[in-house]
Amino acid sequence: RAEGAEINKSLLSLKECIRAIDNSKGSKEVHLPFRASKLTMVLRDSFMGTKKNICIGMIACVSPGYSHADHSLNTIRYAERL
Repeated sequence: RAEGAEINKSLLSLKECIRAIDNSKGSKEVHLPFRASKLTMVLRDSFMGTKKNICIGMIACVSPGYSHADHSLNTIRYAERL
């Protein structure tokens, strides 16, 4: 249970870093909260540097089933932000 909570915390921190990059378009200085988890600390080199050097890849897992269409659409919309 504690491991699952730590994974969720790390994914939330990753989301906040991605959101900070997305919201900073056109801004010179960006505060990236990468110190919030071990995952983002490992990935900090991907977040640091000039905006030209920041490169983030997104793998979106979607389902072809109609019953999962809402979840798949939300996943695609979030991945598209990058």
